[in-house]
This record gives sequence, structure tokens and C-alpha cells, in this order.
Amino acid sequence: MTSTQSQMSGEPGYFPPVSPHDWSQMQHGESLAISPNAARMVYDVCWFILKDEDAALAVTATTFRIAISRFNNNKLPKPEAYTSWLTSIASNEAHRRLEENRVVRHSSAFLEGDPARAAHFLADALSELRADYKLLLILRYRYNTSSEYMSKALDMRPRRLAKLLASARTQFSEHSAHSLTTLAETNPPLTGQLPTRVEPYGKKQMKRAALGYEWLRSDFPLIPERDEVRTKWITFALTLLIVFMVSAVIINSPGPERPALVDPAAVVESVDE
Repeated sequence: MTSTQSQMSGEPGYFPPVSPHDWSQMQHGESLAISPNAARMVYDVCWFILKDEDAALAVTATTFRIAISRFNNNKLPKPEAYTSWLTSIASNEAHRRLEENRVVRHSSAFLEGDPARAAHFLADALSELRADYKLLLILRYRYNTSSEYMSKALDMRPRRLAKLLASARTQFSEHSAHSLTTLAETNPPLTGQLPTRVEPYGKKQMKRAALGYEWLRSDFPLIPERDEVRTKWITFALTLLIVFMVSAVIINSPGPERPALVDPAAVVESVDE
């Protein structure tokens, strides 16, 4: 068990980041004093994705600003949900940081004798995986999160979640000689100061156009891969609908009018008259 985990109250996966009083403040969008355990948890997730201390610290603060801006006590009734909820936000923000600001990720091969080398090895292996694979492995093997909250975090049914977890394990083993249990035993390096208090974002800053992703009914952020799948299905459904409507119009549209048939006898009679 890591030093971070030993400070947690309850079993792994049960991670109340702040006191009940602090959570009640979040409902009103007030500034929040962050507990050291919660800050360290979010920082670790960000570092495993970014492998850069400064970038991870910046994204940690951003994660909590989003968290207190989005918090809804009705959507997160149990402390066990906080781990997967905060980790999901941190994952999305860390990956967006990678896309917007390319971080120089030093290879673990050049860290001989460095105490942080094991953490760099794990980050190297995780960097080869999709965002939803990373999130799932971190939730399961670092924080022992239950299937219920992993399903909410990744917006999928338990059966699909089990298949995804198996695929994530396989891909991780292809890129790392370390066991997945090392995710719970290895702490990323930290020399800077973790954020202790943050202010909420405004409503405009929380819109999809600003954040780059939307939120599910459960109040969890939508993971990029799940967003991509959803977009493909919506596009497919709309395409089928358009094809159906066009086909219906073509089938039901009247054809060219045929010339009226004229009785020759009637024409002769009219001429005679």
C-alpha cells in the first residue's frame, strides 16, 4: 500500500476528497479548500498521463475548478463516487492539455538510478493506450473502484465494461513488463506545491464549446472515445433517416402525366359538325 493510500479513510476506492462541509459549499459555487489527499490523487492521475510535474499541477487546479463548478450532491450521493468522478475530469483535462500543449515526455530509459523511474515506466506504458483504457486501469488497479462507478465514468453497461477492461489489460501487458498492481504501489514524483484552494468557473466557461466535451446525465464528463462512438452512431442514424425520407419522396412522387387518350370516333363527329 502506498503512502497516499495509507492516508485514505476506509477501503481503497472509498475516497472522500473533502469534508461534508466543503461539499456543501460546492453546491453554492464557493471557493473550496482542497484536502491534501484529494489533491494528491488528482495530481497522480494527471502526472501518469502528462508525465510532467508543472503540467500535472496546472491540470490538478483546473480539475478542481471544474469540479466545484459542476458539483451536484444529488448526482453524487456517495463518497465512493468522488474517486471516479474527479479522476474522469482529470483524465479529460490532462488529455486536452496534451492536445493543446505538447509536453516533452522524457523517456524512462534515461533515468537509470532515478527513484521515479518506475513511475516513468508506467507512464510510458499508459501513453500507448486510449484515454478510456487509461482511465479504466487507473480506476481499477490504483483506486480499486467498483464496477458501478467505473460504468458511470465510462458511460457503458457492465458487460461491455468487462470486455473493455480485458482489452485494456492485454494492451498494457504488450507495452510493459510491470504488473498492473504496480499502479497502486508507485507514486509519481512531486516537488511543487499542490493546490490548496480554488475558485469555480463561470457558466460560460463550463459550456461544451469552452471545455471541449459534454456531460452525461450522471454528471460525469463524457470520455473522448465514448463521444466518438456516440457521434458515429448519431451520424449513422441520421444518414439512414435521410436515405429513408428521400426514398419515400421518390416512391410517392407522381410520375410524368400521360397524354389523355382521344376517341377517334369522337374527333370525326366533332369535325363533321
